[in-house]
Amino acid sequence: MSALESLAVPARKIVPWLLLVCALSCSLGTPARAAQAQNRVVDVIEVNGLIDPPTSDYLVDRLRQAQSDRVHAAIIQLDTPGGLDAPIQGITEQMLEMNVPVIVWVAPRGAQAPSAGTFITYASNLAFMADAAEIGPAAPVNLGMDQSGAGAHEARARATAAIEELAVERGHNRSWAVEAVNDDAALGATAAAEINVVDGVASSLQELFEEMDGRTVTTASGDTLTLETWDDAAGALSNRVRFQHMSPWQQLLHSVATPEAAFLLLLVGLFGLIFELYNPGIGLAGIIGAVCLVLSFYGLSVLPTEWLAVLAIVVAVGFFVVDVQTAGLGAWTVAGAVLLAAGAALLFPRPSALRIDSWVIVAALAGTLIFFVSVMTAALRVRLRRPVTGEESLVGMVGEAETDIAPEGTVRTKGTLWRARTMETGIAAGSRVEVKATEGLVLLVEPLHEIEPAPHTSHSIKGGK
Repeated sequence: MSALESLAVPARKIVPWLLLVCALSCSLGTPARAAQAQNRVVDVIEVNGLIDPPTSDYLVDRLRQAQSDRVHAAIIQLDTPGGLDAPIQGITEQMLEMNVPVIVWVAPRGAQAPSAGTFITYASNLAFMADAAEIGPAAPVNLGMDQSGAGAHEARARATAAIEELAVERGHNRSWAVEAVNDDAALGATAAAEINVVDGVASSLQELFEEMDGRTVTTASGDTLTLETWDDAAGALSNRVRFQHMSPWQQLLHSVATPEAAFLLLLVGLFGLIFELYNPGIGLAGIIGAVCLVLSFYGLSVLPTEWLAVLAIVVAVGFFVVDVQTAGLGAWTVAGAVLLAAGAALLFPRPSALRIDSWVIVAALAGTLIFFVSVMTAALRVRLRRPVTGEESLVGMVGEAETDIAPEGTVRTKGTLWRARTMETGIAAGSRVEVKATEGLVLLVEPLHEIEPAPHTSHSIKGGK
């Protein structure tokens, strides 16, 4: 055997092993590359409007998803008039527990971050603001505590301690945070960046990624990470941006938990139920009214509502009903308008950002007057009020049973549905009935027994035989 042949035998034995090692290396490298590719994603979580329970649930859920996906960073784009004390605790706790960097960006231009927005900003690893944006003041809003006297002092003390801890944990300006809570301090973007309330100014997503690039943050796990968000050589983002939005259900709950929406839904709900009370059966107006009231009371339960003001609004609507049933526009209408305006103005007395705009109150008053003067007047005085004399009296009218009447049901007469009651054993649906009397808006009916013609005799009697 030659020397070459002697070397070829070991080589043939080694090659399969080398191929196996290469295959294992490729298979082990695949998850690492997949994780690295996933790590190139940056989530942008948009938060607009009041920080309420639906917003809190949405934001916490998106942050947890970002951590589960091991994204490169999670950006909270924030524009809020403030929020409530209870929801903000869950948000800040989740932000402090994140193992991926959390960046708060108060944007777009002119955005604001007072109250709960300031706490969210201070809980971030990095914070940036767009031009003309504002941060502060950070006065808390607590639904379960008196906002004056001892209650307000206790709420501010708790808020001061909380925001100081956030400032120390994240390296933001501690002294200004205390001023924001106790002295209602506020800052613009440039001033906030100068005193380390935020880390910089960025008015667009590109500027934000450029500002973030190369900065280091420490996560809850203790890891120090360097952000890589901008490729200077390519002049482009280094990451794939994934925008996050509320689900339709979360958006609905968030929308009704605003002062104007909760107030207007309350009025619409009352109007629908009042209209339905003067219409027999359960119709569209009653269903819409019930749904609006449910949504309204959800919003009112979330917001810092003055429930005496809610009662005043309900009584005011009652005054309008009284005037429609008596003499039209008069003293009851004036009293109802004054009480409705006062109730709307006092519905959310704190903070000022939650108060209903005056134009909404004026529009609500105008809509209420139109509803009662036109719709309810026509409904109550023309269609639904019982005629007492003449040929239009309901008594004696013939109708048709829309449902089984046993002993109550619905009949249709003169093209209108009415609630009906009978003293008979029961009347089947589709039977013809006659109105015998009325009790308010309930008709007392009996089945209509039509007189049949006498049968003809088949033979005649012949006499005389």
